[in-house]
Amino acid sequence: MLHPSTAANGVVILRSPLLEAAGFAHAFSTRLGGVSAAPFDALNLQSPQANARVPAGEPRDEDDAIRENHRRFAAAAGLADGAAVADMSQVHGCAVVPARDALRTRPAADAMTSARGGDAILIRVADCVPILIADPRTGAVAAVHAGWRGVVAGIAVAALAALRETLGVAPAECVAAIGPCISARHFEIGPEVADELAKADLAECVVARGVHGPKHHADLVRAVALQLARAGVARANIDAEPPCTYADRARFHSYRRDGARSGRLAALIAPRA
Repeated sequence: MLHPSTAANGVVILRSPLLEAAGFAHAFSTRLGGVSAAPFDALNLQSPQANARVPAGEPRDEDDAIRENHRRFAAAAGLADGAAVADMSQVHGCAVVPARDALRTRPAADAMTSARGGDAILIRVADCVPILIADPRTGAVAAVHAGWRGVVAGIAVAALAALRETLGVAPAECVAAIGPCISARHFEIGPEVADELAKADLAECVVARGVHGPKHHADLVRAVALQLARAGVARANIDAEPPCTYADRARFHSYRRDGARSGRLAALIAPRA
C-alpha cells in the first residue's frame, strides 16, 4: 500500500514501500502543496504544452504556476535541483519510448523507459492508471500511463517487453507500483468497453451491472495488476492498493469528477545512478 509523506517544501506525495526498499527515487503526486489557484489548486502538474492548448473560455492555469509545481514535485521526489525529467504527449496508445528520445522530441507515447544513470521519467493522469516499474538488478525503470484503451492495448506489458528487449530486464526481478486512479466503484463503462476488456482476456475485471450501479464498471487496477503478473512480475512485487482519485476530492484531481476544471496528477521515477 502506498504511504503519504510531506516534503520540506510542503508537497504531499505518495510512495511505494516496494520501490523505496529497492532504492528508487520516485513519487505519486497529490493536489497538495502547489501554487496553482482554484479550480486547479494547488499542485497542478499539467504539461505546459497541453496548458497552451486549452480552448478559449475554459479554465486555464498560469504557466508560471505549472512550472513551479513541477519544480516542487521533482524536489519532493528526491531529484536534484535542475535535474532533467522526460515526459511525452500521452495518446492512449501502446507506444513505448526511451527517455533520451522523449527529452529530444516529446513523442506521442504512453510509456517510457530509462536506463541506469539516465534521466527521470514522468507521466500524467487525472483518473487513468499510473504505473511505475523498476528493476533492482539493472537499475532501469519504466513509467506507464494506462487508461482503459491503454489497458486493452497492453501498454504495461509493452513497457515490460521494452525493458527486457532493450535493457536486459527480467520481469520476474521487477517491482511495480500502481498509483492513484479511479476505482471500480466510480468507473462506469458502456457495453462496448466491457466487450473490449473481455476481448483482451480481462473479463474478470468487468464489474457486473447492479454491483455499483445500473451499468457495468471496470476495475482497471485489477486489470493492470493481472497483466503485470501474467507478464512475469511476482504478485508480491506489485503495490496494487491505490486510493481513488474520483472519491477523494481533497487529495486528488479527477477529470471524470471535475471535467475541464480538473488539474493533473503525475508519477515520477528515476533510474539508479
